[in-house]
Amino acid sequence: MFRYILISFFIFFNSAFANSNDEIINKLTKKFTSINNLQFNFIQKTEGISETGNCFLQYPKNLICRYDGNEGKEIVIKNNTLAIIKRKYKRVYPYRVSNSPFTTLLDKEKILGHIQSLENIENQNNQYIISFTNQNISTIKLYIDQTTLNISGWETAGYDQQKVIFKVLNPQINIENKEKFEIPNYSNNLGN
Repeated sequence: MFRYILISFFIFFNSAFANSNDEIINKLTKKFTSINNLQFNFIQKTEGISETGNCFLQYPKNLICRYDGNEGKEIVIKNNTLAIIKRKYKRVYPYRVSNSPFTTLLDKEKILGHIQSLENIENQNNQYIISFTNQNISTIKLYIDQTTLNISGWETAGYDQQKVIFKVLNPQINIENKEKFEIPNYSNNLGN
């Protein structure tokens, strides 16, 4: 009899967990399908350095982040081009998007496909954590607020393999914005 009760409880628990996981996946799929763009403030932490600023992300593959401070630091990604800009010094440092975590973070279809294939949604501290592994880069952890289902940040490794924690603050979804994602042309100063 005890064995029957234990087996029934196990089947019920697994069924409830599967339904709960499927429900979360359906909610996340619906939310991400509805996102065309996202505007937010951020805090970025790398090796004890903390930076702040604001970003505008537009699917597919467009992002501009303007950092607070007097350097005029920006990160601009337009399609497959990534540039770190320091306007004060009139410098542009180009990088390949394919070697960065942005190849995943800015591809809504890749995120949706991964969410839909998950067997288990990890959750911690009122956040869902969705981990991606890419052959060119290390693991990316995308954090999603459990209540609002908004992106609340991500954790990656930078080009120098240092851990980068990026916290999204006050996200606004699908707002009108005329951002052009332009990379300045500082003649003969590309990375020099």
